[in-house]
Amino acid sequence: VSTILVFSLVIMKLSLVIFCSLGAVLGAPSGTQTDSGSSLGSMAASGAAGVLVGLVMAPSPDCKDVGIDRTLCAVLYDKEKCERSNNYLSILPGAQGVLPLINLHTRGLRANDAESLIVRDRCKLELWDKRDGLEKGSPPDLVIDRTPWWNVLGDKHVDELDDDYEEMNEAISAYRCTCRESMCGARFRVSVEIYA
Repeated sequence: VSTILVFSLVIMKLSLVIFCSLGAVLGAPSGTQTDSGSSLGSMAASGAAGVLVGLVMAPSPDCKDVGIDRTLCAVLYDKEKCERSNNYLSILPGAQGVLPLINLHTRGLRANDAESLIVRDRCKLELWDKRDGLEKGSPPDLVIDRTPWWNVLGDKHVDELDDDYEEMNEAISAYRCTCRESMCGARFRVSVEIYA
C-alpha cells in the first residue's frame, strides 16, 4: 500500500512540474514590444492554473507529514489528520492534566474534542474519558506506549481516532504523558562522565 502511495505522490508532483512547464512555455514572452503585455498576462494565468492544478491534485497532509517536535511528549488535535489550523494541545514530557470543558484561549483544546494525535518515540500517552479518572487513580481508558527499547516503529501517528480508537474519539478528558531517555544517549553520557 505504501508503495502505491509513494508512486501516486511521484506522479502528482511530476504532473505539477509538467503543467507549470507547459504554462511557462506557452506563455513565454515574444520578442516584440507590443505583444509583451499579453504574454506576461498569459504567463501569469498559466502559472496560476498550474498552481491550482497542483493544489487540487496534491494529497492533504496527515499526521506523519505534520510530525512532532523532539522536545514534546505528544500532541492532541481538535481535527482529523493533525490539522494545526484548529485547536491543539502540545504535551511536554511528565505533564498531566484535565482538559477544560470551555476554553477561552484561541489555541486551547477542550474536553471531548480530540480527533487525532501524535505520540513521540520513547514516550507513553495515557488517556481517560472521565474528567476525574486521572485524579482518582483509575486505570487509563487508552494507553499508547512507545517506550519499549525494542520499538523500532518511531512516533505513533493517529490520523483519525474514530478509525483507530473509536471509543476515545472526541472522548478524551484527562491525560498523562511520560518519556524515557534514549538508550544510546544514556550510555554515551555515562561513558563521557567516566572518562571525564
